[in-house]
Order: sequence, then C-alpha cells, then structure tokens
Amino acid sequence: MDSTTIYQFSAPRGDLLEPPPSSHLILTDGFQIHPAFIAMVRKQTFCGKEDENPYIHLREFEQLCSCLNISSMNHETLKWKLFPFSLSERAKQWYTYTVRSVEGDWKELRDKFCLAFFPISQIIPLCRKILTFQQKEKETLGAAWQDFQI
Repeated sequence: MDSTTIYQFSAPRGDLLEPPPSSHLILTDGFQIHPAFIAMVRKQTFCGKEDENPYIHLREFEQLCSCLNISSMNHETLKWKLFPFSLSERAKQWYTYTVRSVEGDWKELRDKFCLAFFPISQIIPLCRKILTFQQKEKETLGAAWQDFQI
C-alpha cells in the first residue's frame, strides 16, 4: 500500500470481536484452540507497514497453522479463526473493515489482504525487473540469479 492510500476505519463493534463464521462447517460440538498456540500466532504479527510483505506473513502464518490439527475442522476454517490474531495496528483495522464482506471465505480474505498491502502498483515494477533480468557473459545462471535482488 503506498503512503498516499488512507483508510478510515470505524471502531470495532462488539459483534466483530470474534470472526464471523467460516464458510466451511465445523463438524464438532466444541473445539478449543490452546492459548499457547494463539500466543505463537501473535508473536508474528503483521502491522501493515510499508516495509512488511504480506506474502511472507501469510506463508509463515499458514506454515504455523499447518502444525495444528483439530478433528472435524477444515484447515481453512482454522486459518480463518486464527488470522485476526496475526494482525495488529493498521492491518487489524483493515481486517475489521473487510472481514464481513468475504462471507467466511478464507481464500477471498487472503487475496484481499495481499492486494490491500501489496497492491498492483508494487507488483508491476517487480515484474518489469524480472522480465529484464540478464545474465552476464560467462556467468552461470545460478550466479546471476543469486546476485539478482528484488
């Protein structure tokens, strides 16, 4: 998100403190996510700052979620439930503003998150850089790619 983009968010209402239901059913009467696991998710929060990469945050978040299995709960539902704990500051405000519009769909929320915090305007220059990548004469491809910085 560039520095000229400004979001105005209202304060969260009481009904937004828990994420709305996932689009995937939970097939158990009750479940509990251990507070220690929630604490691990909170240790790797994404704030929405310019120097943060939402794709890296999501990769690490999804990797952490893959370590937890709750019987009768789809992994997308688990991510849906835990994702708000991985956000803070501006990103948490974005979540509060956006979560109801995706109707419980983890993939849609994930995609909107990436577009909000790594918009097309940042992707195009990276694509251009990749497309104009050149290997120097007598340089191995591996060495050229290793020196290539995005």
